[in-house]
Amino acid sequence: MRFAIDREGDIIDSFTLNRMQAEQLAPFRCPTCQEVLIVKQGVKRRLHFAHIHTCGRAESVTHHQDKWAVCQWLQEKGYPVEQEVTIKNRRADVLTNMDGQHTVFEIQASPLRPEEYAERTIDYRRAGLDVIWIASGLDLRSNQSFQPWMRLELFQRHRLLTVKNGRLLRFNGFPISIKYGIGSWETSSSVNTSPYEAYYRFDAFEWTEMIRRKRMSPLYPYPLNRRLILNRLYPLGLLPALLPTACYLPLSSLWGIRVHPIDFQTVLYLNRYESPHDSVEWSIQKTCRQFGVTPTSDFSQSFHVQWKQLLNASRLSCDVRSWPHPKHYEEARHHDTRLFQGLQRLILQST
Repeated sequence: MRFAIDREGDIIDSFTLNRMQAEQLAPFRCPTCQEVLIVKQGVKRRLHFAHIHTCGRAESVTHHQDKWAVCQWLQEKGYPVEQEVTIKNRRADVLTNMDGQHTVFEIQASPLRPEEYAERTIDYRRAGLDVIWIASGLDLRSNQSFQPWMRLELFQRHRLLTVKNGRLLRFNGFPISIKYGIGSWETSSSVNTSPYEAYYRFDAFEWTEMIRRKRMSPLYPYPLNRRLILNRLYPLGLLPALLPTACYLPLSSLWGIRVHPIDFQTVLYLNRYESPHDSVEWSIQKTCRQFGVTPTSDFSQSFHVQWKQLLNASRLSCDVRSWPHPKHYEEARHHDTRLFQGLQRLILQST
């Protein structure tokens, strides 16, 4: 906790004190609950106040720096800023008013369960507040691993924000596994992003290279893969390395479900192949259930719309039996290059 009330009744900022100065102003009380606070300081955490029963929260230096950068960014845009605001049972890192909408910025440095992310987001929205999550402490020099809550933020906001060298950066892209994605980090001038932002920056070469690596890597035969994919492909005379190119579509909506995006599309393809008369909605629901996940209504709708849009742009239908099936690896590579280069040209023409 950053602020406390000293023995004279004045509000004290822990970031302006050293240990000796703090001891001279003790005892301290919490501005919210009036409970007694203690002074703490460690190797990784700067001097701060804490509740005796650990119901307070301390800030790492990185967390504080990122919060300060967010405040600076908002103030430069002309928005009012408040820090450490208690809203019912939540304490917001930053509160502002953006174009008439009260908005909370949560700077998240520590691991966060997706359930807690959802609960905190719902609590803020019930209080009439929008909430924007900032991923703190990311190392952008390496291929970034996205935590489950970050995937949900990418799905709901169509981007993920972080802070680097005092600048606000956003990631737009597509999932390629449970943890990783293909996309780019760019300086952000706004917290609002178009649902099509990732497609405006789609790189056909990078995507086809990802597919090449996927086709060259044999599918590991663990039980779920055998049951959902391998045992169903071979009776149809199909090989995992020679799946139709449309099983590898870039779908940003797949951030909204914690399933490997290529595996999800492959199982959906098999479900549509075996039961071509099923509705697309039912095929999506069935695929989710086979992976043991419960989709939200916004995921099912978002995926359905996006999947059909990309199929239409690729001049393909929902009848997967009509999709071109490559006979050998070179033909598969040709299909991949042709489809995704064509998709990139179409996107560039529409911007």
